[in-house]
Amino acid sequence: MTVTVVTVVYNCEDTIEETIKSVLSQTYPHIEYIIIDGASKDNTLDIINKYEDQIDVIVSEKDKGIYDAMNKAIQMATGEWINFMNAGDSFASDDVLSKIFEGHDVSDYDFIYGEHYWKDSDTKHLVKTRPLELMWQKICFSHQSLFSRTNLMKDKPYDLAYKIVCDYENYFSRYMEGKKFLKVDFPIAVFLAGGFSDINFMGRTKERYKVVSQYHNSFKVKKYYLNTIVQYYLNKIKKRIK
Repeated sequence: MTVTVVTVVYNCEDTIEETIKSVLSQTYPHIEYIIIDGASKDNTLDIINKYEDQIDVIVSEKDKGIYDAMNKAIQMATGEWINFMNAGDSFASDDVLSKIFEGHDVSDYDFIYGEHYWKDSDTKHLVKTRPLELMWQKICFSHQSLFSRTNLMKDKPYDLAYKIVCDYENYFSRYMEGKKFLKVDFPIAVFLAGGFSDINFMGRTKERYKVVSQYHNSFKVKKYYLNTIVQYYLNKIKKRIK
């Protein structure tokens, strides 16, 4: 069973090599590795090319952003499963893929997910998954810690009408369709803090509500998102007062 791992990158010369090494060090033998570079202007491509004989596909060209680049990779992928491990992120251990695809019967599932570590420059914290029933509030896992059936992603790639929550919209809509998710009980990825969605709280919250309201538009949902926005502004006011 082949697993496609995708790395999307743009001007990440300081972090891309760690990600590449993390993918190449996986003990699972059936990996297709695709790197989509958005025509980086620093030394990113030079670093990638050091490993070109171990990478199945390298594309370097301008794109319309991270999800456009991820969609390109989806169309190229030939593995049965696909994972996005973008620049700066890494697998939690060298045997993650082996533990999943050699240690579990995944034949009846559409998505596989697990916990991840969130890290900044100084610390690393374990982020546990949330119950899928609460996905209407926010995503229950990171896309780095998710494996999707490639045919499902080809059938419904990321919707670029959303600027920030393309991944959330995709996974939430699939959950609402009744697709089957398998949770594994170990960390899958290490996620580098400071990504685009990580620093755009208000935009992310508004887009997420737009997604959820297509399926749930109850008073409970409206109250939750209104409270989230109000709390955000209250916290900003408190910080200014201090």
